[in-house]
Amino acid sequence: MKKIKGNSVSNGVAIGKAKIIKKHELYIEHKKIHKSEVKFELSRFNEDVTFVINELDKLIQDYTYSQENRDILESHKMILMDPEFKKKISKFIADDLYNLEHAISTYFTEAADIFSNLNNSYLSHRVSDFEDVAYRLLSHILDERKDILEDVTQNSILIMENITPSFVTKVFEKDIRGLCIERGSRNSHSSIIARSMNLPMLVNTLGLMGNIKDEEDLIIDGNNDYIIISPTKSVLEKYKAIYKREQNVRNGLLKLIDVEPITKDGKKIKLMSNIEIPQEIDQVLKYKSDGIGLFRTEFLFIDSEDLPTEEEQYEIYKKIAEKSAPNPLTIRTIDVGGDKLSNILNIAYEENPNLGCRGIRISLENIPIFKQQIKAILRANIHGNIKIMFPMISGVDELLKVKEIIEICSKELSKGGIPFNADMELGVMIEIPSAVITSDSIAEECDFLSIGTNDLIQYTLAVDRDNQSISDYYKPTHPSMIRSIKLTVDNAHKIGKKVAVCGEMASEKKYVKLLLALGVDELSVSPGRLLIIKKEIIDCNITEMKSKLDRILSCKTSKEVMKLI
Repeated sequence: MKKIKGNSVSNGVAIGKAKIIKKHELYIEHKKIHKSEVKFELSRFNEDVTFVINELDKLIQDYTYSQENRDILESHKMILMDPEFKKKISKFIADDLYNLEHAISTYFTEAADIFSNLNNSYLSHRVSDFEDVAYRLLSHILDERKDILEDVTQNSILIMENITPSFVTKVFEKDIRGLCIERGSRNSHSSIIARSMNLPMLVNTLGLMGNIKDEEDLIIDGNNDYIIISPTKSVLEKYKAIYKREQNVRNGLLKLIDVEPITKDGKKIKLMSNIEIPQEIDQVLKYKSDGIGLFRTEFLFIDSEDLPTEEEQYEIYKKIAEKSAPNPLTIRTIDVGGDKLSNILNIAYEENPNLGCRGIRISLENIPIFKQQIKAILRANIHGNIKIMFPMISGVDELLKVKEIIEICSKELSKGGIPFNADMELGVMIEIPSAVITSDSIAEECDFLSIGTNDLIQYTLAVDRDNQSISDYYKPTHPSMIRSIKLTVDNAHKIGKKVAVCGEMASEKKYVKLLLALGVDELSVSPGRLLIIKKEIIDCNITEMKSKLDRILSCKTSKEVMKLI
């Protein structure tokens, strides 16, 4: 029996037989052509690209399950339609006299290398997109379309070096147990799709391919981030029991879809959803969420080689607002650092991007881009019930500047005769200690507050949440965090404003009763966790939990807090 550590994309256990999937190697002949063959090769190029674009169009049109990867397939199509792609391939063929296969292989290899060398987890997942498109196009050109899932059975757990977004979809449709990937990250397109489909998947499982054989028994423990290879009989029986319990729990939770999230002592808690990509709206509707408490708009920017236009943003916000209505859609303006946008903005290198130009700061430094997003939101608000929320606010000054820009955007839209609706609630993310301390002043200038616990923990405790070597210092129940949440809630409630928590603490059931006892009005969680958190709310007696609050607030250590809750 062996254990290999990885990073879980979604919680849960999967049990099955290992099936090692090695991508069919394409033989690319690198040869020079004669000048007389240039016209023919360019003609082949146009025909083959048109064929694959039409193939992608058909996939986009026919794909019905929650439409989870439509945008990703669209992005693959855009890679093929990029004028720069056509220009470079034509140059390779006409000037360098490469044959078509060599030209395409060279282009995509160079593109993938660029993204690989950015040393940026938010952009590195673009490599798999380029690999996916290159493989699809070259397979067509070389007429090698072998279905590598042909011999895979339902009880398989696939073992792969890496995975492309479109392949995740194929895996799900085959009803395969799970995926273990040597490379990859939790932020990749592939991971987002797997998570939204509740497909057990571990990534970054270094050394896996060299330690496993086809048909070996395999267990994915997504709750503890590791894979068990050839488990003993007793371990296998233990995990079978865990799997059965998880399935029973999952089936039981489905019965809560139509049940309101009301605590035992009669308090109605608004339970919202966080979404990262537009396609997750289908799952939000399926589980009858009270709305979207956080729509992260970063995907529009970090997954693009160009800035999204106002019109492109408007269409996306409009579509989600229409589907969400009459429930609210809370759109958070772009919340990334300059390091994530360095490919499309001329931003100077920063030694510490987490303490640099990010969140609202990058919006205020790039006002024309910020105004495009604001105008798109104002226009989309005609079609639904939109709220707007601003990240990384450190004090009232920034909020006042933002309100001025919204006013300017409204006037410009009105002057241009463009329909819009400026009647929307404005919210602020509380995720910096200075925002906590001045939350009374901030609450006076907005309509609601939403606590982003992930960053608040990071900035309060000076802990990089992505740095595994200091992960023990990342403590959601550190006394400073408990007191920060309480201070924020008290300051908001004094003037009749509501407070939500949209960070990961809200999605962890062990913290739900604590957050409600601290006075939090709303929770916003990932769609896959919504029913789990709803059950925790229903089982909660806030009055009983509040009786412990004085002792919790006087705790000196995180361990003491955990013991009390």
